[in-house]
Amino acid sequence: MPAQIHYKGELYFSSYSELEEVAMLIDSKIPQTEQYIVDRDKLKLTVAIEQPYSKRTALEKMWDKAVTFAISGMVHTFHDENLQDVICANRSADFNAKRPAILIFTVHEFEQTFGKLEKDISKIVYDSPFYIYDISLKKRAPKFKDELPINDKNTRVGFQILDKVWLEHISKSETFLYSTLFKQDDEDEDDYSIQATHGFAPGYTMDTAIAEAKKSKFLVFRWNEYWAR
Repeated sequence: MPAQIHYKGELYFSSYSELEEVAMLIDSKIPQTEQYIVDRDKLKLTVAIEQPYSKRTALEKMWDKAVTFAISGMVHTFHDENLQDVICANRSADFNAKRPAILIFTVHEFEQTFGKLEKDISKIVYDSPFYIYDISLKKRAPKFKDELPINDKNTRVGFQILDKVWLEHISKSETFLYSTLFKQDDEDEDDYSIQATHGFAPGYTMDTAIAEAKKSKFLVFRWNEYWAR
C-alpha cells in the first residue's frame, strides 16, 4: 500500500469569509474532498484528510497559506501513524496587500446597526451593494462594469451615504477586521492615518457583487462580520 499522509486538527476563524476561503482552498487542491467539517456557528474548520504521501510538498504549501486565515488552532501531520509536524494558526491582523480584502454591505444593513438614514433614497440606491477597501488596492479592485446607469441625484445620494458610513463609523471603528482591511500609515509615534476608496454598484445584487470581487481575488467581508468583534 502506498505511503499516506494524514492531516487532523481544528482551526478557528474571526469571520465566516475567512473560514470559507480556507474551505475553498482545500477544495482547489483536493477536489471533491469531504474530509473536513465546517461549523459556521463556532467559525471552526475540523479536518481529517488523508492523501498520498507523494503530494506532501504541494499540500504543505496549501496549509501554510490556510493557517494565515485562522486566529487559533492547529493541524497535525502524520506519516501513516507517526506524527511528523504540527502546523499552527498564524493569522496576522495587519493589512497585507497580498491578501486584498473588501467590505461589501447594503444601506439596509447599515440602518439595522446605526439607525434610519434621514434621506430620500431611491430603490436602486437602497438595494445597491456598497463597498469600501484600502486605497492602495484601487488598481487591482473589481470594476463592476455591468452597473446600471443612474442619474446625478442618485449618484450624489449614494456617495453622501458612503461618506457618512466611512467618516462617522468605519474610519473610527476598532473592530478586529479594521486593521486587516485598511493599511495604517504611521505618521508619528502616536498617530495613524488610513485612506480608503468606496463606491456602490447599481444593478448588482449582493451575490453578484461578491462574485465580481472574488474574480479579482479579493477576500469579501460582510457587514455583520466586520462589526462582530
